Amino acid sequence: METNMTTSAPLTDADFMASIPINKFVRLHYFTDLREFIKTDGLTKAIVTIDGVDHLELATGEQIPLDRVIRVDGHMSPRYPGYDDYSCAC
Repeated sequence: METNMTTSAPLTDADFMASIPINKFVRLHYFTDLREFIKTDGLTKAIVTIDGVDHLELATGEQIPLDRVIRVDGHMSPRYPGYDDYSCAC
């Protein structure tokens, strides 16, 4: 199965947050605190603010800071505009 990942990046962080579907099973690309690249599928639960930082909360309980999220459900973060040029979208 081939996944088409040609969605253009939102213009602002607010646009990106608004594009994240809640209560939906999505493909997610992000960096860990050690800058490890993670590509996973998961069920989004909410966007929560912890100590002034927005996090994407998954149904597993994992909370990922939005500033580390590269792509969610085909939507690129405005913080990583050139990332698609250097990644394998397979």
